[in-house]
Order: sequence, then C-alpha cells, then structure tokens
Amino acid sequence: MILGIYGAGGLGREVFEVASTVNRQNSRWSDIIFIDDGADINDLRKVPIYNFKDTLIKFSKETLEVCVAVGEPSIRQVLFEKLVAEGIKPATVIHPEISIPDSTIIGEGTIICKFVSITCDIRIGNNVYIHPMACIGHDSVIGDSSVISSFVDVAGDCTIGKKVFLAIGVVMKQGISVGNNSIVGMASVIHRDIPESVIAMGNPARAMKNNERERVFR
Repeated sequence: MILGIYGAGGLGREVFEVASTVNRQNSRWSDIIFIDDGADINDLRKVPIYNFKDTLIKFSKETLEVCVAVGEPSIRQVLFEKLVAEGIKPATVIHPEISIPDSTIIGEGTIICKFVSITCDIRIGNNVYIHPMACIGHDSVIGDSSVISSFVDVAGDCTIGKKVFLAIGVVMKQGISVGNNSIVGMASVIHRDIPESVIAMGNPARAMKNNERERVFR
C-alpha cells in the first residue's frame, strides 16, 4: 500500500514523521507521498507531491490509502468527504507507542500523535486529529473531523461534537460538552457546556461570538 498525506504544510510534515515511525516498525506502506492542490509547494525531504487529480491518475485506488493533514476542521471534513466519494480508503495513523484499549473505538482516517493518553471506553470519530500530549478521559466522545491540540485535557464522560477545534491547553471539566463547529481558544477552562457554532475562550470559557466563517486560522 501507498500512503497519501493530504496536505503538504507544517501539519503534513508532522504526519509524515508519525507515519515514518509507523513504517520503521511494521513496513505498513511501500511509499509515502504528499497530496496538495496548492501551487509551488516544495518539501525538503524530497517526498513526491501530487495534486489530487494527478494522484488519481498515477496510483490505483486499490493500492492507495490517504489521511488528511490539515488543521482546519471544516477543510478536514471537505477533503475527507472527497476521499470517500472517490472510493479511496481513509488511512488511520496512530503512533506505535500509543496504547489503544480494546474498549475504545477509533474511526477511519483518524491520526493520533505521540504521547497521547487514551484511557478507556472512548469513542473517537472519523478523520479526527489529536496532537501530542493530549489526554482523553474515560467514556468521552470526539466527533468527526475535530482537532484536539497539544496539552488539552478532556476529563471523563465529555462530549466533543463534529468539526470542533480545541486549542492548546484547553481543559474540560468532567461530563460537559462542546457543540458542533465550535472553537475553544488557548488555555481556556471549560466548566459548562459550550453551544454549537461559537468561538469560546476564557476561564471559565464562554461564547464570545458566532463561528460564522467556520475558520480557526485566518
């Protein structure tokens, strides 16, 4: 199999390192490539970069699996849906040092980086990205295409909706939720439920405005 990393930016390079570590242990892929639809993208690793159209021409779908390496939840969802529509298998990439209990369910296309704590009875959806040093507590649920940043601490029995972005250092109290399409700013402490489609921050975290553009990065 060949692994395509959809996104050749900084996050894509981070995923490349995780995937390379996986490959050194079990030779899962015969080759790793980048997929990116931007212009004039170069990578110092000399890894081949193809746009999506050329990827479909050059590689057989039967020998290709792809993960999305973009940090914007709304774009993650669009790219993931494109892969599914084309019949391309989503690649789930988990750092080999991460222990996943049998009681935990991991969706397709999810990426889990080094030093993440996955406890027990957790459900992680499709196309989720979890950065290093995050902690996910028991019985928690993470929705599709969400991004969990480094040093985020999700206590037990929490619910994170779809296309949610939790920035660096967010802490969630046990048993609370963050609604779909919401963004929670850096170092926020979530004591109460955060509704859908808002930008929240602070201690205690509270909604500051609507997430009308569905964009984390400007």
